[in-house]
Amino acid sequence: MRFFRLLSAAVLGLALTLPAFASVDSRVLMVDDIRTQQREIREGVEAGTGPYKDLTSSQRSELLTKQDRMLRTIDGKKSTDELNEDQKTEVFNTLEWIEAVVNKSDDDERMVCERRPILGSTRKERVCKTQSQWRAEREAARNVMENRRICQGCASN
Repeated sequence: MRFFRLLSAAVLGLALTLPAFASVDSRVLMVDDIRTQQREIREGVEAGTGPYKDLTSSQRSELLTKQDRMLRTIDGKKSTDELNEDQKTEVFNTLEWIEAVVNKSDDDERMVCERRPILGSTRKERVCKTQSQWRAEREAARNVMENRRICQGCASN
C-alpha cells in the first residue's frame, strides 16, 4: 500500500507539473507511467483481488468509468503538455479519486482542484484543496451570507 501511494504521488507530481527543466522524454515517460499504473489497477479491479477485493460493485463500476474517461483524455498524447489546463485538472482529480478509493482513504482528505478565474484578469488559476477545506470554505461563506441577511434588520433598530 505504501509503495502504491508513493508511486501515485510521484506520477501525479511529475506528470501534472511541467517544470521548465524537465526533458520531453521524462514527461512522455510519466504519461506512459500513468497508463501502465491504470492498466494494473484495472486488472486488479476486474479480478477482484488484492486491495480491490473489498470494493463494492458500485465503487468498481465508478472507478472503471472514471478511469476510462481519463484514459480517453490522455489517449494519443505523448506528454502532459498536450493537455489543456482543464484536462490536466480533470486528470489530476481522477487520479486522486482513484487513489482514495483504492487506499480506502478518508474522502475529506482527498485533494480536489478547480480552475478559477483570477479577479481582474481573463486568466484562470488552478486552486487545489482537500474536500474538507472546500466544505469549510463553503460553510463559512454561507454563514457570512446568513448573518448578513439576519442583521439587515439590525440597522433599523
